[in-house]
Amino acid sequence: MADPNIKAQFRTGLVDEELYKFDKYAHAVTVISEPHRMNHDGFMQSVTYKRTALADAASQDFLLAVPALTWPHLNKAMIRIGRGDVDILAYEGPTTTAAGTVLTPFNTNRSSSNTPNMVITRDPTVTVVGTLMQHQWLPPTIAGTGGSASGVSEAEAGEEWLLAPDTDYLWRITNESGAAVDLAIEILWYELDYYD
Repeated sequence: MADPNIKAQFRTGLVDEELYKFDKYAHAVTVISEPHRMNHDGFMQSVTYKRTALADAASQDFLLAVPALTWPHLNKAMIRIGRGDVDILAYEGPTTTAAGTVLTPFNTNRSSSNTPNMVITRDPTVTVVGTLMQHQWLPPTIAGTGGSASGVSEAEAGEEWLLAPDTDYLWRITNESGAAVDLAIEILWYELDYYD
């Protein structure tokens, strides 16, 4: 039986969390990473998209729209591009006149029915890009410049970003390679929801 005094040490309703940390067969504390735990608890979401033949000097935009009272933890943003010399810019607070096409999120715990509050779209209509937060550059992966470069370049957003509520974010991928490129993006994030 659980110690009734444990409840006072934790937020109301989290008494069982103290018990769940123990493996029921080995009677040992089980430790996993935070993202792994978010996956198990059904909070991790994934969006993927592939764009073919992004022309030289053209951009692919993604809009991350965070509603009020939502604090997404952007865990990973992996971008793979068929050839280098590509700029990846992240902006906070862009101005848009149209959100674009919604990308369907999938819960990475396929037994969970949780859905995210943040909405990610592609091809928004942007009038003001906002405040530049991050600038990444993907150089050609092997010798050659422009259209003669080949291989695959990859970039990640770096450390986890905690996005602000009631705020939009713009990711702009701009091809500077001198030839058309293919690209793919995967965005992983979680929204904590223990208190509903």
